[in-house]
Amino acid sequence: MLDQHSRERDKILSNIGVIDTEIESNYGELCSRCLDGNEFASIKEYLEHLARLKTAALSQKELIERQIAAIRSELYEMFKEIKVLHALNEKRLSAARRAENKKYQKLLDEIALRLETQKR
Repeated sequence: MLDQHSRERDKILSNIGVIDTEIESNYGELCSRCLDGNEFASIKEYLEHLARLKTAALSQKELIERQIAAIRSELYEMFKEIKVLHALNEKRLSAARRAENKKYQKLLDEIALRLETQKR
C-alpha cells in the first residue's frame, strides 16, 4: 500500500515537472517573438490552464503525502506493538523454560535422594 502511494506520488511529481517544462516553454515562446492578440490570448489561456493543472497536481501530491505519512505512522505503531508482543512472548517462554527446568531439577533431586537412600 505504501509502495502504491509512493509510486502515485512519483507519477504526480513527474507530471508537475512536465507541466513546469511546458509552462517555461510557452512562456519563452510568449516572450521571444511578437504575437498578435489572438495568439497572445491563446497562449495566456493555455498557461492559465497549465497553472490550474499544476495546482491540482500539487494538491493531489499533498493528499498522497498525507496518506503516506498516515500509513508510515500506522506501520510504526504496528512495529512498536509487535516489539512489545515479542518481548512479552520471550518473557513467557523464559518463564516456561524456568518452570520446566525447575521441574527437571526437582526430579533429578528426587532421583539423587533415592540413590543416596539405596546406597545406605
